Amino acid sequence: MAEKGKKKNFKTIPKSESELNDCKKPSMKTASDVISRLLWDGSLPQDKFYVGYLDRFDGIVEKPFSALDWRDPSIVDNHTLALPKHRIQYFKYLTRKVWDKRRRLDIIFGSTGFPLSIHDFISKVDNDILNFRDENFDDDDPSVPKRAVGNYSEEIINDEEVDMSDRPNFFIAARIQNEDTVEKLREVSDYIKARDDLLGECCIPPEMLHMTFSILKLDSPADVCDAIAALQAVAAQNLPEVTLNLEGLDNFYHRVLYSRVEENDNLTKLRDCLVNELIARNCTITDRYSFVPHVTIAKLSRPVTRQRNSKYIDQYLYLKFEDDEFGTEKINSLYLCEMGAARREDGFYKCAYEISLNKMVDVS
Repeated sequence: MAEKGKKKNFKTIPKSESELNDCKKPSMKTASDVISRLLWDGSLPQDKFYVGYLDRFDGIVEKPFSALDWRDPSIVDNHTLALPKHRIQYFKYLTRKVWDKRRRLDIIFGSTGFPLSIHDFISKVDNDILNFRDENFDDDDPSVPKRAVGNYSEEIINDEEVDMSDRPNFFIAARIQNEDTVEKLREVSDYIKARDDLLGECCIPPEMLHMTFSILKLDSPADVCDAIAALQAVAAQNLPEVTLNLEGLDNFYHRVLYSRVEENDNLTKLRDCLVNELIARNCTITDRYSFVPHVTIAKLSRPVTRQRNSKYIDQYLYLKFEDDEFGTEKINSLYLCEMGAARREDGFYKCAYEISLNKMVDVS
């Protein structure tokens, strides 16, 4: 029996080398490393990179990389914008983060294990932007901006001057209806509305939240029937269950604010299966090569752009939510939606067809 008052000695069992390796996170390249590479690697276009840094008064501020003086702050004058390295929070290529201190993301060097090289990632982002089509831009609703397709400019004032017959008119989507997820997305919209009344008009109503799988141009009732047949074929294949994970915020051209949807194998299988069935029936897919899974939260309209005298959604309006997790959504049904101002009684887009992934439901 141990003497009273004496502490028992416990031997510390050393961890094996494999256990230590499992616990140790890979070393991440620093902001200084990123700056050096952007300054000296001619294959990375400096003018397309942005820096997010912590300002003592304004919080997170984003500036073009080329607008900053990267010399030591102690040797520049008071009129030069130099930046202490420890304040840097992230770097972006256009609208996509390529280095993020908080999330331990490093695409510039791949030091934390990102699967793509920075050059492959840049190519992917450039391709996404080049081919991006968002069904809300082509909506006939006068509250959203109409965008010409093909080689037409977005700056066309009178749509009657051009042939708009090539515009897509349908899209296939999954609704976002999980109450917790919808409520978290609503918090972002409410925050924007409280700070900018005009932008509040551009926020997507909760009943219209969705993720688009494919955008279509269907010219006839026969084409619509072909798209419906494709949906039925997808449902008949008993694909694995798909759950969407909504993580963080991002934007397209600073005009569309959205929640990122994390890509996963089951989501990719469902989308690929849908595209293949549509192609097999000669349906015209306008976004075949530019799938960017996302849930739109707000998008600028032309009237609001004119009234605000700005064509951008200011980052400070959503920055506090940028890295939030917004929840999940299990996909139970797919909807063939009509673009336009028409809405169902529940506020969602008018649908030519709705299909359950377990059983078909005709709502036409």
